[in-house]
Amino acid sequence: MLCPNWMVPDHQDVQLPGTAPKDTLKAKAGTPPQWNDSWMRHIPFIGKTIVSGMNASRYKTTLEQNAEFIASDLGNAESEWKGQAVGVITRS
Repeated sequence: MLCPNWMVPDHQDVQLPGTAPKDTLKAKAGTPPQWNDSWMRHIPFIGKTIVSGMNASRYKTTLEQNAEFIASDLGNAESEWKGQAVGVITRS
C-alpha cells in the first residue's frame, strides 16, 4: 500500500512524458522516510497529532513520481514492498 501524504500533478494539462523520471522518490516501510520525531509526541492526547502535522508538509510528491514508483516495482515478484505500508518522500 503506497502512502503518500500529498500528491499533485507535474503539469496542469495532460502531457505524455518523453522519458520516465528515475529514482526520484525515497521509500520506507513501517515509518515514513526522514521522519523527524520530537519530544512533543509524549504530550497526552494531542502529541502525536502535533508531530504528524510538523512532518506532513514535507511529504509532497507528484502523481507521476508515484506512478513511476509503482510501475518500476510491478515486475518484481520478490518486492521488498510486498504486503507493506510504504511511505514516500521526494529525494532532496
